[in-house]
Amino acid sequence: MASNKNMISPVVGVLICINTMIGAGLFINAATLAQKAGPWGFVGYIVSALLMLPLILSISTLAKLHPVSGGLYVFSKSHIGNWAGFLSGWSYFLGKTAAAGLLMHKFVQFFQVQFSFLNQFPALVLDYFVLFFLISIHILGARIGGKLQYLFVSLKMLPIIFVFTFGFVTFDSSFYQFGVNDFSSLFLIIPVCVFASIGFEIICSVGHLITDSSKNIKRVILTAFGIVVGVNTIFQGIIFGALGNAVVEAGIPILPLAQKAIPTYEIIGRILNGSVYAAILGACFSIFTANCWNLFTLAENNHLPFKRFLTKLSSKQIPWVALIVEGFVTAVILAITSAQLPLMNVAVFSQLIAMLLSAVAAFYAAKSVANFGLNRWVPLLGICTASYILFVSLFNIVKFGISFSFLSIFLIGIAAAVAKYFSSKKNAILSS
Repeated sequence: MASNKNMISPVVGVLICINTMIGAGLFINAATLAQKAGPWGFVGYIVSALLMLPLILSISTLAKLHPVSGGLYVFSKSHIGNWAGFLSGWSYFLGKTAAAGLLMHKFVQFFQVQFSFLNQFPALVLDYFVLFFLISIHILGARIGGKLQYLFVSLKMLPIIFVFTFGFVTFDSSFYQFGVNDFSSLFLIIPVCVFASIGFEIICSVGHLITDSSKNIKRVILTAFGIVVGVNTIFQGIIFGALGNAVVEAGIPILPLAQKAIPTYEIIGRILNGSVYAAILGACFSIFTANCWNLFTLAENNHLPFKRFLTKLSSKQIPWVALIVEGFVTAVILAITSAQLPLMNVAVFSQLIAMLLSAVAAFYAAKSVANFGLNRWVPLLGICTASYILFVSLFNIVKFGISFSFLSIFLIGIAAAVAKYFSSKKNAILSS
């Protein structure tokens, strides 16, 4: 059990979810939504939120029932079986690890463009430097609930507050000419908006650290999700009202908005544009420090070899060996793959396997657990949602290709778990 000083308050729990969910995607998505749905873009976030709600209710209710480390693993194991627990936990761990690596690489790429002296270093070297920095500060004492969470949220909020403020000042209602064609294209942006809603479940990995977790963790998830949906919706509505169809050509629209609103202070736009990418580190930090508990839980439940090492805790109750191994896996993935889009697609796909299994677990729990708190139709709808997103991810994999580096590491983990299983059975037979 973690000591009180290492516990996470509900407020910090919300910040961890926000740090994970809001990244550069909020700003990059603005152009995609405007291109495909015009002024209806903001509606995509509302529709996707309604679509995601049954899945979120299912997972958050399971988190309330099982406020422990490695949440998604525990959900599947408890209500489906050991095989589902391992598949869920390993898929989610590896998917989140790959996602964090990609985010980190995007951060490095941006700053290489902005600062020419960084071009003398290979991108992979800079990736490893950032990776070493993130893992080191955590091991050396930067708690997951520490001041860094506030810092990273502040970095995210700077460009968002700027858009909310100056977007209103430059808002032009004439841009909102709603057309039937735009509305008919609304369904095209749903997958983009749905993917922007993933990340709320990261807090389940450290459910045991939330103060009074059985009472607070569901509130944390629902609060964070509500805040992120609200921010995404308002942001898209304002940025389109400020720039209109020019958003499509903007890429990341902070800079053109700054040039329109305060043309004499171009440096402000560049600083805010940089903060968009600097905020990516917030997502990486939250993912790394929460995701290592998934590896810890897999080892603790005898699914992986070297249990004695992978379950080591520091004096601050940090699974430091699991964190280092997570960093090593990230380094390997970044070293052997250059195809970012296929890696992103399989990373999302593997996370959705875990979420689908969690929805199935909630369905079984709704039938078997007294006072579970959800009608079984809710997780059934959650299964439909997860299956839909899984299908979209699979379509993207077929379209853009699969990351064989990711697949290789995934299969190595499966092989290690199978070997561990048969080794345990052999030892049990010999001891009897």
